[in-house]
Amino acid sequence: MDRKDRKDRQGRMDRRTFLGMLGAAGVTIGLAGPVGPFALPASAAADPAPGRAPHQPFMHGYDAASLKSWTPQSDRWAKYFRSRVPLATRIAPFAATQANPDLETGAQLMNLSYDYDNSFFTAYKYNDVYARRLLRFWQYTDLYGSWHGMPVDGSPTDEPDHGLINLPNPGYTDAAHRNGAKSLGCWFWPRNGEFADYLEQRADGSFPVADKLIEMAEYFGFDGYFINQEAETAPADAAKLMEMLKYLRTQAPEGFHVQWYDTIMVNGKLDYQNQLNDSNAPWIQDGDTPVNNSLFANYWMPDDAQVEKSVETAKKLGLDPYDVVFHGTENEKYGYNPPYDTRLVFPEGKPARTSWALFGSHFAWDRYPDRENPDAQPAVFQRERRYWSGPNEDPTRTGRTEYVPWPNEDDGKPRDADNHKKWDGVARYITERSVIGAFPFVTRFNTGHGRAFFLDGEKASSREWNNASIQDLLPTWQFWTRSDGTPVTVDYDYTRAYDGGSSLRLSGELGPENATTVRLFKTALDVGGDERLSVTFLTGRAGAESGLEVGLLFADDPERFEWLPAGRAEGAGWTTAVRRLDAYKGRTIAAVGVRVSAAKLGEYALNIGELALLGGSAERPQAPAGFAVDQVHVAEDGKTAEVFLSWQLKGQGVWYYDIHRELPDGQRESVGRIYDEVYYVKSLARAGTEGTTRLQLVAVSPDGTRSAPASADVRWS
Repeated sequence: MDRKDRKDRQGRMDRRTFLGMLGAAGVTIGLAGPVGPFALPASAAADPAPGRAPHQPFMHGYDAASLKSWTPQSDRWAKYFRSRVPLATRIAPFAATQANPDLETGAQLMNLSYDYDNSFFTAYKYNDVYARRLLRFWQYTDLYGSWHGMPVDGSPTDEPDHGLINLPNPGYTDAAHRNGAKSLGCWFWPRNGEFADYLEQRADGSFPVADKLIEMAEYFGFDGYFINQEAETAPADAAKLMEMLKYLRTQAPEGFHVQWYDTIMVNGKLDYQNQLNDSNAPWIQDGDTPVNNSLFANYWMPDDAQVEKSVETAKKLGLDPYDVVFHGTENEKYGYNPPYDTRLVFPEGKPARTSWALFGSHFAWDRYPDRENPDAQPAVFQRERRYWSGPNEDPTRTGRTEYVPWPNEDDGKPRDADNHKKWDGVARYITERSVIGAFPFVTRFNTGHGRAFFLDGEKASSREWNNASIQDLLPTWQFWTRSDGTPVTVDYDYTRAYDGGSSLRLSGELGPENATTVRLFKTALDVGGDERLSVTFLTGRAGAESGLEVGLLFADDPERFEWLPAGRAEGAGWTTAVRRLDAYKGRTIAAVGVRVSAAKLGEYALNIGELALLGGSAERPQAPAGFAVDQVHVAEDGKTAEVFLSWQLKGQGVWYYDIHRELPDGQRESVGRIYDEVYYVKSLARAGTEGTTRLQLVAVSPDGTRSAPASADVRWS
């Protein structure tokens, strides 16, 4: 049987398997693999959403009727699911500071993945659970696609009716934008209803659904859509869909991105091509008319002929293969050991042939059996590092250490899916990116969730939480360590933090023979002369020599760090050391790292709570205006309340807003943090029998300077 026959047979199997799994409710959703789509468990759809508060906003999907009639005012929770963080600009590549200086920078990465937990009725921007998936490796992603599936608003939990469209989680969009990555919503067909209902065209040639897709993306703050038309489509509907997508492309704003999954032909037949070729190219460019921006090629990739065909077809269209072709790898089902070799896209020692698409990078969390146990999260984090940074958990030492090729046919059954030694690591093929191109730069190593919340080094709340929206810029390299001996261990610490939920901890046996350097951030910071470096650290021992130095690596001498010692701990708590940078005026900081050392061998532990590169004098932001309590829903026992807050969002000069409460003993308790103009408090605890709880809202500037507070009162009766 030749390759074409094998491909056609697999395509038919995809279709048959898919329809069998779909069911009348359209609950099971998946992306096609060589033997059919991977379906989400049916139990997920029937989940009655335990833990959801009675008035807690959650996201939903959109069918034809709700798309055509959509307005922000009619969508009952729309204002609570907006991303307000603008898309950051990434700095120019600089090979000298790359983990692999020889790795070329052209290939892009699409990461099609779900967000926190993929639950259909618990899709929140933030919530009160620590053990949830948070992506810590945005530096390799160019496009993030939200693979989720959501029931339409009002759909029953036992037989949910999913919409064609689900929006990306705005918390993830905020994190993506902060790191310079675009965030895409998801289109998935088949669903209940008639597809023709989505294709309505007005007399003036416009398409109501296309117009609403653009309007919704602009309102909710994301950057386009991933389109998975994964079902046989009537020829007339396929032709009208092509027309609608052309219209969408002409009407969309600059930078809007629509990616097409390798599914139907122009006549509507479902036939995975596993490449860009003449048969599916019209979905990217029909003659001279642009349609979709890029193609996510299906995974069936037995040799490099298909990849070369994609390159040839893109060039024939006058397009850059890196811009329009993303060959896919399926990790959700196959984990670290997918059946088709990534080296077909990235031949060893040669430039990448096309860009790369990942499906299911969430497997590192989702496929871990104890994933919802807070104490088991370090193992989940390790799985994630092995996926992105390679089996050695170091982006400078990537590459599989064990590999047995799959048989020619993929039978759909995972093989050794948890064996990280069979996976090269994303960092082997995709260069790290950074947005740190201007002062100030401040990070607290806050990953976006925690077992408590800290302010100024003190625990300000003992509650668990997750909020990807407030994730800091995390280290570019996780983790690039060097030592003449055994380096100390580097990891996030959720038991101690200076601000947020986590800090960076360096620990292990340390002595004169194994001083350890940790390269942390890729930057392009031009020093004008009045800048300063600030590092906040914790040793736990008053007066102890920290052994900590912060290193600056300059573009004009990228092989040698300039080291600035942090000095001694001022007490048993957090110490902040500040060093001026005027000696480096006129130079460009290309990377930042730290080094720890000890005069004699012994156990060592140090937490870094904040690392900041600051400009001139700090400007205090104005106190927020319009802070108000919009709704209060007191629980029957009178001890807790759900609270809806709002204020006027200041577009520039604010990094985020902090919400606190005043306790009767004078202490402050953290209630929430967000960059938005609204906030939902899930469970405000009443202090005794107090009749009023005073909340304070503080604006925080990009350099960490805090405004005077604005106040609003929650009344318990």
